[in-house]
Parts: sequence; structure tokens; C-alpha cells
Amino acid sequence: MNKIAGFIAKRTVVVVLILTMSTTVAVSQDVETYDIVSTNGTIVDKRSGRELQIGDKVNFQTELQFNSLHDRAVLLNSERAKYYLELPRASIVSGQMVVVSDLALTPVRSRPALITSTRGVLAVGGLSPQNMREYFAVDTFTVIGDRFTLPVLTRDVELFDLLLRYESEIGIEEFLSTDFTIDRSKLKFQGRGISECFVMLVEGNNILPVTQLSLFFVEKEQLFNEFDAYLKVLNLRKTESSVRDVLRQYCFDVYGKIDRNTLDTVINDFLEM
Repeated sequence: MNKIAGFIAKRTVVVVLILTMSTTVAVSQDVETYDIVSTNGTIVDKRSGRELQIGDKVNFQTELQFNSLHDRAVLLNSERAKYYLELPRASIVSGQMVVVSDLALTPVRSRPALITSTRGVLAVGGLSPQNMREYFAVDTFTVIGDRFTLPVLTRDVELFDLLLRYESEIGIEEFLSTDFTIDRSKLKFQGRGISECFVMLVEGNNILPVTQLSLFFVEKEQLFNEFDAYLKVLNLRKTESSVRDVLRQYCFDVYGKIDRNTLDTVINDFLEM
């Protein structure tokens, strides 16, 4: 009887061990990994001490060190959904610069129809005080490169100057442009750009509010690297007919509003490389 009981106990232990090992393997196989398609700033894998780069993979439970509050990466999961990797609000408030990756992930909101183009402005006779808010939108506007001049202006807009008002590290700043050119070198900010910028038109002592938005900048070469990584993850070749639309949508999702003509030129340059 004791032999039978001992045999049953041993079998029970073996079964429990097998089930435990199977569960462990299943959990490890279910750990999500993400492909990095964009980096801006310095984010370091604490375990390896290596800075995250475009083309790398990051584990769901990776401990990350952010160098500044402005650092951000864009990741794709196994289902090709886009995520921002950035410090969560709680960490920003507390000053905690080390977080586990799953706490730093935010889904990228799809923006299916964000097309801001010179052609659209021309179709209604040019930018006016009435349609300028619609041109910029009230979300995010991204400039490719260091300078961008707003497209054709109507006569009533030419009576005004463009005023950008925002808060920098040292206080409230204002940038006045008489030719409607946004010049990165004349703005004071750290990281990608200005998270809260007020756009206004000024004529003498009269100020006409236009909109409030986030104003960001991205270099053409940075987009080339992102496009290359993004297409590799999607297994798309440059020659495929859908590529232009795929890259446009990527930019609209990640960067918000971009002048369509400028973006199309950058995409064409990339596809011709």
C-alpha cells in the first residue's frame, strides 16, 4: 500500500513539474516584442546599457532609462499596431526617468484624413484668416526640415504678421514672422519642438487668435531611416503600388499634420534612392 501511495505521489510531482514548466514556456513565448521604427532622443536599455536604435527590438518588460522628458520612440507590435514609447505622465511629475517599457507605451491614434496641402490652399484662393485654423488644425503640425514658409497667402492675410507664442525653459517666448516663415533656429525649445504653441495674426495693436497646437520638427534624413525600417517590418518593397499611401499614413499617424506637397516630395526622394 505504501509503495502504491509513493508511486502515485511521485507521478503527481512529475505531472505538476511538467505543467509548471509548460506554463513557464507558454508565458515566455507570449511576451510581446516590439520593432523600433523611430527614435528621438536617448533611451537606454538598462540591462545591456545600449541605446535603443531604429531597427532594434524591445521586450514588453524591458527596463528603460530616459535621458530627458522629451525622448520618444515609435514601435510596432506583432500585429503592426503603432505605439509611442515615452515617459508616462506619472514619471514626468515625479521626475522618475527609469520605467519598465510596458508602462511607457501609448497607442498611436490613427489619423486617416490629415492632409494639409498647398493644392488645397490654392483651390480656395490661398490662406486667409478664415481658413488658417483649418490648415494648421488644433492638434499637431510638423515641419520637415528647419524652415517652412506657409503657402500662397490672400491679400487680407498679407496685412498681418504671424506670431507664435509659447513657453520655454525660461519663460514666455514670442516669435514674430513678417514673411510667414517658421524658422526653427529662431525658436527656443528642447527635444522635438513646442508642445503648446499659440498661433496668432498681428496687425498693429490688433491680435487675431488662430489656433493652439503642438509644433514639431523632423529632419528629412530621419524620415528616410524611419521609412526604411517601417517598410522592412511590413515586408513591403519600395516598388509596390501601395507604398506611397502607406508612408503618408505613417507620417500622419506619428507626426500629425504635415504640408502634403512637402511630404510627397520627401517620399518621392526616398523611393528614388
